Amino acid sequence: MLLSLSWGCSHTGDPITPRRYLAITHSALNRLSFFDLDRKEVVGVLPTQKLPHDMLLSPDGNTLLVINSGAQCLSAYALDSPGLWQQAAAFMASDSSRNPSSGAPLQMGSPHRNTASSPEKVSLNKDAVQTLPESIVRHYRTDGTYPPQASEQHRRVNAESRIACFDCHDRSVGGKPFGPMFSADSSQIYLVHLAYKNLTVLDSRTLAILRQIPLALSENLSPIEVWVHPAKPIAFVTCRNEIGASLPGVILVVDLATGTTAKRIPAGIYPWHLVPDPAGKRLYVNNFQSSTISVIDIDRQEIIDTLVAQNGPAMMSFVPGSDKLLVSCFYTDNVVVLNTTTGVTERVIRVDTNPTSLAFADGGATLYVLCGGESSLNVVDLESGNVTERHQLLFGAYAFHEIRR
Repeated sequence: MLLSLSWGCSHTGDPITPRRYLAITHSALNRLSFFDLDRKEVVGVLPTQKLPHDMLLSPDGNTLLVINSGAQCLSAYALDSPGLWQQAAAFMASDSSRNPSSGAPLQMGSPHRNTASSPEKVSLNKDAVQTLPESIVRHYRTDGTYPPQASEQHRRVNAESRIACFDCHDRSVGGKPFGPMFSADSSQIYLVHLAYKNLTVLDSRTLAILRQIPLALSENLSPIEVWVHPAKPIAFVTCRNEIGASLPGVILVVDLATGTTAKRIPAGIYPWHLVPDPAGKRLYVNNFQSSTISVIDIDRQEIIDTLVAQNGPAMMSFVPGSDKLLVSCFYTDNVVVLNTTTGVTERVIRVDTNPTSLAFADGGATLYVLCGGESSLNVVDLESGNVTERHQLLFGAYAFHEIRR
């Protein structure tokens, strides 16, 4: 039975709850860590389902939704629960995965494949997340079906009676959910299933599945992320080709009213994220293996420009109050600053290896950069372009989400 999430009642005065922090997924370890931005250290770690990747924060900031791509579910962590922070501190103290990062760069460029080797002598309890009480985390399937090859193992471990697909496989054989976003009014969550090739709509309060739209894709194409128009029943979905094939992908324009594909926009190799400009007129799509950023006119539903970045553009974010787009470049270990009006690269900021997530602080004067190679957090002064602080994180950091209480 699905229970409604309490997005409105919070606990206050808990001294161990950080005021400003980053929630960080570690897909190689099945972990979620918390980095306190004031204390400048990791203050807690919790187990997750298999392959945690993307995250969403509830509108009131009290619930963190973690998309587990290897477990075909999302997990709702109650950030306003004092018990969560007590559990996170206790688990961090005893967790064997809390070894220093290996420091070696990741060998594969696709963050959608769990290819990073774990540190030596790390022994993980695959089912550690199951020991957490529902007051801390609840799990919800993002799709109610599983492929036939999973049936025998599910019966053996009685997984069919559970509300999520726990770690009963050596590797994921399910739908592989990715790329979530809230609707404009936050009443719904949209995400895609890479393996099942569908667009799924969830009720954001109960996390019940409301609708699933099959995507018109050939066998070699898989959806990665969705962006939904805030005022029109239209969704844009990035779809990559087979990993290693070095073939272009496609961006689907889906009519949400009819559930049909209205248009197919040619893309570069491995189109991934969709970031709207501040005016909401254009979408910027990073072609991860083409070193380019495609610019889409949202109303015309076509590419109107292509910006050149560097090898492996991973994440993008507009500098607050400007037309400058920051792009983390996974393979070159740089963050580039692109002027979206002129198309010129105005600055190249050197950071640690394999940078991904970006977040601003101090009104846009400071930039946080997550670097997966060393599993480090770089703090960049944007005026000088220099890294002013480096902080070690748990191994295998994939993405972060900034949270303020």
